[in-house]
Amino acid sequence: MNVAAPARLLFILALLHISSHSLPAQPHELRAGPLTFFFWPGYERAASTLAQGALQSPPMPGLPADVLAEPVVEVYLAPDRARFDSLAPGAPDWSSGVAFPEGDRIVLPTFAPRTGTAPLATVLRHELAHIAIRRYLGARVPRWFHEGYAQVAAGSWHSGDAWALRFAIVMGQVPSLSSLNLSFERERLGAEHAYLLAYTAVEYLHRLGGPQGFARLLERWREVGSLDSAMRRTYGITFWQFERLWRRQVRDRYGWLLVASQTAVYWAVLTILLLALGYIKKKQTRQKLEALEAATRDLPDLDFGGDGPESEPSGG
Repeated sequence: MNVAAPARLLFILALLHISSHSLPAQPHELRAGPLTFFFWPGYERAASTLAQGALQSPPMPGLPADVLAEPVVEVYLAPDRARFDSLAPGAPDWSSGVAFPEGDRIVLPTFAPRTGTAPLATVLRHELAHIAIRRYLGARVPRWFHEGYAQVAAGSWHSGDAWALRFAIVMGQVPSLSSLNLSFERERLGAEHAYLLAYTAVEYLHRLGGPQGFARLLERWREVGSLDSAMRRTYGITFWQFERLWRRQVRDRYGWLLVASQTAVYWAVLTILLLALGYIKKKQTRQKLEALEAATRDLPDLDFGGDGPESEPSGG
């Protein structure tokens, strides 16, 4: 999650707030390439695992490999709610990580229920993507692109997200990208739907040109300072044409018409299978009856009536 910086002043005040309360000692530090991890006692293993994973992570999609090289990014592993709230003031209750791109700082919670369902390494990658985009493209990047790019870079999309998105567009309507920016500030459900739609927009941009085309798009965006101009020069379409194409493919790919068609195919196949199984079962039953009748015809005629042979009554 990208938080537009409440600025260094709030961060300094937060650190003063921490030091003025009876919180444990100063955090330990662990340097890993361009990252410095700050963690408290008991979280040495978490810091070490995250540091090792960060060093082995691939470059951010479409960005130079050294975009995060300098300055150093500070990553704080907050062990409890009080410290998280102090380090990340104003973060929504449902956020599982916060990035402050202007301050090159990330705050990750290591306590439930803040940790959420995504692995901490995935959350770290997501927040690092925010900082990488901020460094490469500057501050004037729309929120939908920030959040969509971070999800693409982190690889956080899973199959359940497709169904969640279908319910989000149950009325067949997909909001414009400009209005999508407002959804991130709403309640949790609205923000989750906005995240999913933002992912599909950036993922579609990536698919349009492939990895190399996407990299050229970001490079030209950096040069001219306009996504619309960069799209014209790279993909030969305007931003508004892209948005229409994106909204159409979202409806086609995640709309309920596709679900209905897939459901019809499913029931058709299931019906055929049931009919085939019924035919096979009926044929097997008929063969068993025919075998039983044949075996019965080969048996000798037996008389099972009466109490025995008839005899003449004896005289008295």
